[in-house]
Amino acid sequence: MRFTKKKILCNFLNFKKMAESKNNIVTAGLSGQVAKLLVFRQVNGRTIVAKYPNRKSGFTEKQKSHHDKFAKGALYAKTAMENSSLKKFYTEEAAKRTGVSARNMALADFLGVPVIDSIDTSAYKGAGSDEKIVVMVHDFMKVVSVKVKITGSNDALIEEGAATQKEGQWVYTTSSANSTLSGSKITVTATDRPGNVSTKEVTL
Repeated sequence: MRFTKKKILCNFLNFKKMAESKNNIVTAGLSGQVAKLLVFRQVNGRTIVAKYPNRKSGFTEKQKSHHDKFAKGALYAKTAMENSSLKKFYTEEAAKRTGVSARNMALADFLGVPVIDSIDTSAYKGAGSDEKIVVMVHDFMKVVSVKVKITGSNDALIEEGAATQKEGQWVYTTSSANSTLSGSKITVTATDRPGNVSTKEVTL
């Protein structure tokens, strides 16, 4: 299931709209459910109160996939908090926002996937080396790698390699001539920090 940056942020905002129990010695520190009526959560030292979810029917396949994704995301977030460099990164990102923990940021990063916005092949003529293919891609946090593969009209591999990030865009520099330019395919693969992968292909 695809989680967009907008959807992730909306989830956080909706979560923050839940009731907050302030200065209440009865509910302070509570975490869990009460008689299938209320659910208590601890977020950044605050007690959040929400209505118990009504699940009279079984989960759909889409919901199961959604829950599975969240479970994997929770595991990634837990692992990230045990890694000093990742914890530092997500802590710094969380500090830029209000009411969001480093663990929340790690989870959101896992749920988001890279989005390949465009593949500019206007400078690629197949004549030889040093031609440029420019890729625009974004992610909830950070794209760590972009790879480009060029195959001929007969599906034979022409070349492939890593693009380099320059001024907010990723640039791939060709190294081989392509005599079958028409009908060739340019395949771009983008990967983010948690390892989510997106692929986009254009045909010349």
